[in-house]
Amino acid sequence: MRTVASVMLAFGCLLAATFTIFMIPTVAAASGPRVDNRERAMVRGINNQRARYGLSAVRISSRLAHAADYHSWEMLEADYFAHSSHNGESFDRRVRRFANHRTLGETLAMVGGCGRRSARKVVRMWMNSPGHRAILLSGKFRRIGLAKRTGSLNGSRACVVTADFASRK
Repeated sequence: MRTVASVMLAFGCLLAATFTIFMIPTVAAASGPRVDNRERAMVRGINNQRARYGLSAVRISSRLAHAADYHSWEMLEADYFAHSSHNGESFDRRVRRFANHRTLGETLAMVGGCGRRSARKVVRMWMNSPGHRAILLSGKFRRIGLAKRTGSLNGSRACVVTADFASRK
């Protein structure tokens, strides 16, 4: 009986360790998909720019917000800044794990902090970059998931913002 209990205890520990190792990204991504006030301010800023050009507003998608939050978390956790995932996976493959849309786009930003003026600063940075501006002002996109995370990147304090855009379906 003692041997069975020992085997069951060892199996339970192994199962718990496996769960912990493989669920860390899921838990991390799930911990922050709700859009906070500064993230909403960034979406409002994007929609204000879209309105200036006669485009429809993008609507927040919780699935895209999960994708964006996961990528912001992953970049800080792995200490890198890029559209591709840490394992080399393209942004569109990563986003499609969370939400399957026909057309996708992504913008990233990194600023020193996520303070009061960060929303304006991030939207201004994107509008001043031709590639990012094209994504913000694309009529193909109707949904957005946006997430910011604060941490350390390359040894400096950073606010990392990911915005994932998608067509309606």
